[in-house]
Amino acid sequence: MILNELSDTELLLLVKTGNNKAFEVIYRRYWKFIYGFVYQNLGSKEDSEEILHDLMLSLWNNREDSKIENLKVYLFIASRNLINKSLRNQINIRKFKEFQLLNQINETSSTEELIFSKEFEQRLNELMLSMPEKTALIFRLSKIDEMPVKKIAAQLELSEKAVEYHVTKSLKFLRENFKDFYSAN
Repeated sequence: MILNELSDTELLLLVKTGNNKAFEVIYRRYWKFIYGFVYQNLGSKEDSEEILHDLMLSLWNNREDSKIENLKVYLFIASRNLINKSLRNQINIRKFKEFQLLNQINETSSTEELIFSKEFEQRLNELMLSMPEKTALIFRLSKIDEMPVKKIAAQLELSEKAVEYHVTKSLKFLRENFKDFYSAN
């Protein structure tokens, strides 16, 4: 019996019995499809490889209980769910870091004073002028105009990772340069 010639359904039946050669055939048959789909959505080689690994590991670990009728559809939906989970985690990490920065700023000044302070606004504008132009633009779009990273990336023809890098860079720069602003007030 030549495993490469078997249908997905036949391969899945063999995988259920623990046949790792049948699993390898499934992996080789679908890894490019899955990797390409994930990479297209995340734009990260490492994240795409991790999701591919997690998906295939899950397929193998749950082989005895699986009731997969259409393997290609199953792999597509499962990878889409893992992409969404990864994006939610990235968003939560970014929101947490932003929350930490805002908390740090708010510790030294009340929120109302900070938001309505002319000095704060003037200082922010000065600091933004001293940032690299692209970093300042991305900060303005992300934090002031509240534009999503994906939209900024598309508009500026950058990867989402590049946009996130500039946002992180700008927040770090502001955090460092606002320290003396608070001690002077």
